[in-house]
Amino acid sequence: MNLSLRVLGKRADGYHELDSLMFAVSLYDVLELRAAPSRSRSVACTVSGPEKVPGGQENLAARAAARVLERLGVDAKVSIRLRKTIPFGAGLGGGSSDAAAVIRVLPALMGRRLSTEDAHSIATSLGADVPFFLSCRPARARGIGERLTRLARVPDGALVIAVPSDRIDTAWAYKSALGRLTSGQVAPKNRPLPRNIDAVEAWFFNDFQRGVEQRVASVRRARESLEGLGARATVLSGSGSSVVGWFGGEALARIAASRYDGPGKAFAARVIRGAPRAAPHESGELR
Repeated sequence: MNLSLRVLGKRADGYHELDSLMFAVSLYDVLELRAAPSRSRSVACTVSGPEKVPGGQENLAARAAARVLERLGVDAKVSIRLRKTIPFGAGLGGGSSDAAAVIRVLPALMGRRLSTEDAHSIATSLGADVPFFLSCRPARARGIGERLTRLARVPDGALVIAVPSDRIDTAWAYKSALGRLTSGQVAPKNRPLPRNIDAVEAWFFNDFQRGVEQRVASVRRARESLEGLGARATVLSGSGSSVVGWFGGEALARIAASRYDGPGKAFAARVIRGAPRAAPHESGELR
């Protein structure tokens, strides 16, 4: 998720130049991955859970598996079972984190290693924020999101993530929720990235927020509800629709999440500082 997001301009290649502060949080999907040698390559992906996300070959985790096999040059039968908890289409990077998990663990299941460079290349080809989830370390992301600089220190505190039922298409957000961007020109905004981590409010800004709130009333109402519950700062995550509120501690965040009365639902979470370790259950299977 993003605590800060600036869109600096549209590049000549059609992508957007970004400057963002990215954090992983303790909201997660459950991914079960099996792989076995085969005479041909195949990837199957099934998805369950309250979030209605398509499975099959177009799921980002399945696409990640196919590209890992291709890069390794091995034939295998891969099975992915994905139980979704992270809301889909809410700017939280759930699909990207699933893809990154596959990139990290599938080579080990095949008894192979993937270089850091190859892992990063595959991740970037799947999405601008997938490289971040390879490590899940708090980072400043630039370029299209693939140039990562680790943040040595981050603010302490806990989060409440409010997710309205309205979901926002990223392409729509770039087209409708930003000011005019000129192709090929990257003009930095006046507001710098924050330098004082003790003033946590300075970390929270998002160039999509004003335009999204003007067009999607539930996002504005979610922010107002979090502020009414005592959030020190609030911000839209990514292009939305989720809104993040920063609270002083985990107990306060849990209470606020239980009292949330805005649109959709709310989760208490905390910032994590590294990717969780996957646990092998048996040969050829990793969860």
